[in-house]
Amino acid sequence: MRNIAVIGCGYWGKNLVRNFYELGALVAVCDPVETVAKTFSEQYHAPARSWEEILSDTSIHGVVLAVPVPLHAKLCIEALEAGQDVFVEKPLALTEAEGLNIKETLQKTSQILLVGHLLQYHPAIEAIKHLLTEGAIGNLKYIRSHRFSLGKVRSNENVLWSFAPHDFSVVHSLVQSDIASITAHGQCYFGDKIADHVDIHIAYASGICVEICTSWLHPFKEHKMVIVGTDGMLVFDDMLPPEQKLKLYRHVYARNRQSVVTKKADPEDIPLPSTEPLKAECQHFIDCMQSRQQPRTNIDEGLAVLHMLQLAQESLDHE
Repeated sequence: MRNIAVIGCGYWGKNLVRNFYELGALVAVCDPVETVAKTFSEQYHAPARSWEEILSDTSIHGVVLAVPVPLHAKLCIEALEAGQDVFVEKPLALTEAEGLNIKETLQKTSQILLVGHLLQYHPAIEAIKHLLTEGAIGNLKYIRSHRFSLGKVRSNENVLWSFAPHDFSVVHSLVQSDIASITAHGQCYFGDKIADHVDIHIAYASGICVEICTSWLHPFKEHKMVIVGTDGMLVFDDMLPPEQKLKLYRHVYARNRQSVVTKKADPEDIPLPSTEPLKAECQHFIDCMQSRQQPRTNIDEGLAVLHMLQLAQESLDHE
């Protein structure tokens, strides 16, 4: 088993602390708020250490970074240079330049780097990839995703950078085509610079179209993705129980001499294991640390998502 320290025990970091503890890999926690670090240290029986202590401890094999995004590049590079494997939460960095600096450092070492694109470890996304490969809905034509919730409103990143990395990562893995364009439109309701609602349109060279809607000004949480093909449709609703999360609709369109006729079919529930995606992601990091194989969400996947984010942000900036 590899020894892992979690850096940041806040809003999301607390979940990473819990999972690595349950997997038997947690050996240290770190948080700038001393009382928070002490609380998690006592709860999970792992010493609270400073960042400098963790970097210099050769018995710690990997670090998990659940820190503000502006710190990602700096801490990633410091950990890699210290000989530690890195699990960094999404997005990889604030800019492509920072991401490329991380990659350059990674190439000089033999370390592992995993980017926390959680949906890639969701059993529904794994099932969707399998169904597309099997041709269950024919040729992919269109994807629409809704990622909504009520808060938490961030002060150092807009909803594009907070929510869209999940969908960009999935779309990148599903659509095997070059991006023709990305356009984004946003609204800032609670500030002049922080977009609370962003709609994104991605056009691919193959003709596939993707629409992603993100907002943290929604009365309830909604995480839903609709995938349309020539011979059917898939609907992934992450708010439903595991046995209802993924449905296959074998709706098809038939063209006759005068018009296009819709042939509807009853939805089919696609069975999914009740696996916690975050635990699967944490276990994957441990497995990669042990095997030295590249993670599913490696540096190149992280850079691809970062490129999509920057294109969308540039579109927002020129509205």
